[in-house]
Amino acid sequence: MPCISFFNIMTNQQCIYCGKNEATTRDHVPPKSFFAKPRPSNLITVPSCNSCNSEYGKDDERIRNLIISIDTTEIHPMIKGKIDGKRDRSFRRKEGGSNLNHLINSIKMVKRYSENGEYLGLFPAFDLDQSMIDRFLERMVRALLYKENGFEYTGLDIQWKMAPSEKDLLSMPDDLKAFILSRPVKVIGNGIFAYIGYFINGKTNSLWFLNFYEGIEFMVLVKDI
Repeated sequence: MPCISFFNIMTNQQCIYCGKNEATTRDHVPPKSFFAKPRPSNLITVPSCNSCNSEYGKDDERIRNLIISIDTTEIHPMIKGKIDGKRDRSFRRKEGGSNLNHLINSIKMVKRYSENGEYLGLFPAFDLDQSMIDRFLERMVRALLYKENGFEYTGLDIQWKMAPSEKDLLSMPDDLKAFILSRPVKVIGNGIFAYIGYFINGKTNSLWFLNFYEGIEFMVLVKDI
């Protein structure tokens, strides 16, 4: 009798990212490189084909390097002396020059103002409005829709922006504030990744808040097409 592995039984379905190829592997979301060892036991994995897994994997280092180099995330205790070492090694590798160039090319000068509206001048900041971040956030919400709502591949329209700050939240109308605070926060790995999903079972239309290293948060709106 032929031997059928448990892994093949688990992945006998279509890739949730492309919906075309058989899912022959599992993709980690967020990528494993976002976590220091020992990694948490509740990492999210989803069925993926080799092609999509490999293609997304090309972005993993650059996205991690970018996110952990922001002033609001680099102070996280899991980054200092741990994940930042992965970033620095990625720059020193023979082929790591393109990773460093990507980080440098993502910097732009932006106007900064005090809380009172006083203009403080131009300061360097990372520009996250780039196709690599678009792909990454689509990957994230597709994986979460699968995990939380059972959705395999489906056509989606995905839009994102930075999530409102704590100051913005406090200034919102009470009913909107209550809605945003109504769903539980799910955390993976000592604050390395946390998310909140607003959805109805069986519906792809949804709203997601994705927080990385307790220092940067994206708000992603998903619509069916």
